[in-house]
Amino acid sequence: MPRTTIMNKIQNSERYQAVLSVYAVLAEKYGSKITVAGGCLVDSYHDKDFYDVDTFISYKDLKDEWKNKVKHKRRRNSHILEVFRDTVDGFDIDIVVVDYSVAKHIRRFDQVFKQLWLDQKGLHMTKQAARDIDAGKITIGTLNGPAIYFRVLRSARKYNMVVDDVDFFLMENFMSSLDKFILPKKYQHMKKEFMPYKNPDELLGRVVYKYSTLYWNVSAMYIPSWTMLKRFVKPYLMRIDWKHIR
Repeated sequence: MPRTTIMNKIQNSERYQAVLSVYAVLAEKYGSKITVAGGCLVDSYHDKDFYDVDTFISYKDLKDEWKNKVKHKRRRNSHILEVFRDTVDGFDIDIVVVDYSVAKHIRRFDQVFKQLWLDQKGLHMTKQAARDIDAGKITIGTLNGPAIYFRVLRSARKYNMVVDDVDFFLMENFMSSLDKFILPKKYQHMKKEFMPYKNPDELLGRVVYKYSTLYWNVSAMYIPSWTMLKRFVKPYLMRIDWKHIR
């Protein structure tokens, strides 16, 4: 399904009209360059009810009265400066203030199919988001914390989507690296023996394990790159006997 067809379906939804109404109020109140993104637009495509709307705006585009209310000039390891909360027409609103490009922020959403947004120029979505919506598949754009595992499962259930095999496999390995922080050494050793595809002594295991521990130790929001990891391990993933994993 072409990207334009997906956007037309969203724009013809009654729920999208509610998004436009909320957007107009927020643009007047916080700044004309405010952007609605993510879940409510996906819900409009699937004709599902929603009760909250996520919006984003760059600090420089905020109206002066709101700039003075931003408490965090810069949060450690994050581009998010502040989150204001509001209510419009019965919808709960999060206004996320960032210190760089809003479009760039949206392109780093953890679930790729949610990379669509409405701004003063209209409705937009990435090619990758259109691809995943059309395929009914969830791929990961950025891992920004352990809760991603549960957000992906919730999305899969809500929208009747499947999680891409490679993303699920890498996410499972990524999450399992937390064991080194919370599990006894004896159990960690048992896991290596019974789950060889997670074994850091194997080449693929070493790559994923190194990536994961670097992430947790640095506590960085956007690095290292999930896309880069997928590209790097692709030759090794082709050698996996998937029937022992699924």
